[in-house]
Amino acid sequence: MSWLSNANPVLVKELRGRMRGARAFVILTVFLLVLAIPTVLIYLSMAQTVRFDPFSAGQQIGKALFIGIVTIALIQIMIVVPGQAASALTSEKERETYDLLISTLLPPWKIIIGKLLAALAYAVLLIVAVIPFMAVSFFFGGVTLQEFLLALLGLLVTVILFGSIGILWSVIMRRSLAATIVTQATTVAVLLGIPFLMVVFAILFLSRPTEPEWTRSGVFLFLWLSFMSLHPFLALGSSEILLTEGQTDVLFSAERGNLFLLPTSGFRDGVNEMMLPQPWLLYTLEGLLISVVLVAISIRLLGPINDGPRRRRK
Repeated sequence: MSWLSNANPVLVKELRGRMRGARAFVILTVFLLVLAIPTVLIYLSMAQTVRFDPFSAGQQIGKALFIGIVTIALIQIMIVVPGQAASALTSEKERETYDLLISTLLPPWKIIIGKLLAALAYAVLLIVAVIPFMAVSFFFGGVTLQEFLLALLGLLVTVILFGSIGILWSVIMRRSLAATIVTQATTVAVLLGIPFLMVVFAILFLSRPTEPEWTRSGVFLFLWLSFMSLHPFLALGSSEILLTEGQTDVLFSAERGNLFLLPTSGFRDGVNEMMLPQPWLLYTLEGLLISVVLVAISIRLLGPINDGPRRRRK
C-alpha cells in the first residue's frame, strides 16, 4: 500500500475513509437485499409461468433472472455511485479542509483522479457483489458468456460515466446536499430526456405521410443510434435484443437489425447494406469519452473557494 500512498495519497486516504465505519457495509447489505428479493420473486413467478414447458423452462427462467438482475443492479448503481462521488470534494469544503488540500504540492489531476478512483473502487465492489446473482441465471441456461461479460462492461461504463458527473458537480457546488441533488437531477434528466427527445423527434419528422429524404440516409441512422446509445438502459437493452437474434458481432446489419428503437424498416430503404456498430460499443465509447471530458473540466475548475465580497470584508 506504501507505493500507492506515494503515487496518490488522496486515493489511499479516501479508500480508508470510505471503508472505515459501518456505512460502507450498510450500503452493501441494503444493495444485496434489494437485489435478492426481486430475484426470488422473478424466479417464483417464472417457475409458475413455465411449469408446463419443461423443455425450455430453465432457459426462460435464466433469461428472465438475468435481465431482471442487471436492470435492478443498474438502477441501484445509478443511485449510489453519483451520490458517493458528489460528496467527494464538497465534504472537504464542509470540513474546511478544501483549501488545505488544494494548497498541497499535489497537482489538481491527482486530487480529482484520487477522489474519482476511490468512488469507483467502491462501485466496483458493488459490481463484484452482483456477479454471484448473475452466475445463478447463467447456470439456468438461456444466457451466453458474451451477454454476461457485456452486462459487466455496461455496469462498469455506467459507474465511470455517472461517477464523473458526480465529481464535476462536487467541484462546482459547495454543499454535499446540493451536489447530490444536482447530480441525481442530472441522472434523471439523462434517463428521461433522451427518450423524450427521441419521441418528439419521431413525432415531428418520422410520423409524416412523406418523410424527409434525409431521414432515409445512413448518416441519420448512425446519428439516431449514437444518440440512443447515450442512454444506458436503451443501449444495453437493444444490445440484448440483437444478441438474442444472433447478431453477436461488433457490427450488425441494418437490414437484419430488428432493433426496437431504430426507425421502422420503411426508413431504411437504401441503407440495407449498411453495417452499424452495436449499441453497447457506442455506449462504451461515448461513455468513456464523456467521462474524460468531465474529468478534464473538473481538473480545470479545481481551485480556491471564492467567498466573494462577504469574505473580503472580514
